[in-house]
Amino acid sequence: MSLPADRTPVIIGVGDVLDRPADPAAALEPLALMEAAVRAADADAGGGFLDRIDSLDVINLISWRYDRVAARLAERLGIVPPRAVYAVVGGETPTTKIHEAALRIMNGDSMVAVVTGGEAQNAVAKAKAAGITLPWTAPAKAPENPIIPSEHVTPLGMQHGIFQPIHIYPLYENATTAAWGLTPAQALAESGAAYERISAVASTNPFAWGRKAFSADEIINVSDDNRMICWPYTKRMVANNNVNAAAAVLMTTLAAARAAGIAEDRIIHVHGGASAGEPMDYLKRDQYVHSVAQDAVLGQAMRIAPNGFLSLIHI
Repeated sequence: MSLPADRTPVIIGVGDVLDRPADPAAALEPLALMEAAVRAADADAGGGFLDRIDSLDVINLISWRYDRVAARLAERLGIVPPRAVYAVVGGETPTTKIHEAALRIMNGDSMVAVVTGGEAQNAVAKAKAAGITLPWTAPAKAPENPIIPSEHVTPLGMQHGIFQPIHIYPLYENATTAAWGLTPAQALAESGAAYERISAVASTNPFAWGRKAFSADEIINVSDDNRMICWPYTKRMVANNNVNAAAAVLMTTLAAARAAGIAEDRIIHVHGGASAGEPMDYLKRDQYVHSVAQDAVLGQAMRIAPNGFLSLIHI
């Protein structure tokens, strides 16, 4: 059953910000990056939505630890949303927050929602290396929603040196390689082919930190500028957190989008979503050849998606 237009959640604006000054002291701090991204998302939607934001979600920061993160961002934007939340750490958090915002819009609890996040690790690292004190908002002595290792890693994991994501992913990588009947070389070749396509897309994206397209061989083979991080992942196979960047997604109802005069071909419909979670202690997961949570959410998303979209889904 389709939703009425005043309850149909849609994305109407997105904002991307990239900041890479030569002098780290001139770099924007994460709050400034996110402010710019939210304003860019509003401009992308045609403007006029900032003052109407009633829900603000901020993705957990790593590069700079603030207190009152969502409230500080709202102050910079000059808004007072009834709901302003700073998320906990999680790799799936951006998708989850968009999913939850869509639910609030669908249920009539929100009219205009924003999800945003930003990091400035590149500037932080360069400033540290140069002995520069960054002229940013003073970091909090007691940062909000800090990463607590004991919640993610057990003493047994620490004992075996498996305590970071880059150490945990290979458990799945090797288990699935064996389950699918592949040799390590065949699995690596498949990964290289996938990463080559991703690299080609990134090379044409003005907001990508790295704009060079790499071949599969350049991605999977170790070289002077492509060191091994944790087998089988080389540097070019691992997410780059050493960036200064931010992004924001602006959402509202289909009725509000149409009332604002936004063209139909600039409206992104959120057709459905699902969320689930694995045990935080990865040693308690049943096996590493699949993810129970991932299987559950993909299955549910495909069940509730319009039939015409099922043939378009590629995993």
